[in-house]
Amino acid sequence: MKVFPISFSNFFSKSLAKRLTVAIFFSVTFVVFFSQCGLFYKGVPKAGEFCYVLTKPPECLYVDFESKKLTWNDVEYTLEEKLRMDYFFKSNGELYELTVSTVNRVELKNLTTKNFNQFYMRKKDKFVEIPTPSAKHE
Repeated sequence: MKVFPISFSNFFSKSLAKRLTVAIFFSVTFVVFFSQCGLFYKGVPKAGEFCYVLTKPPECLYVDFESKKLTWNDVEYTLEEKLRMDYFFKSNGELYELTVSTVNRVELKNLTTKNFNQFYMRKKDKFVEIPTPSAKHE
């Protein structure tokens, strides 16, 4: 019984077989090295404090995406995840949406009144304080 090794040169000319081998090698190398660079990252952003800088003093909120907790105006809310980067919570009977635009930016919208839409930027780690909420809102 003869075993025939599978080779591109069995099906293509030698120069084309070399080019295909090199192209496949570089494609596999690219996928192996760059799949770990965060391009295909499916996790959630790390917890942090985000501030709306257009007010003086800046209004800040603290979000822990892994435990789905939001602290806003000294009240802790439980976030309901709709999609991987869209969260909902209710405050005073109004429905709010928290959307993660990038790892450093979130958008807060009031879906009930439609007149509240603010972008919050991540505070640098050296300035972040983890708040202790004075009230818990369910």
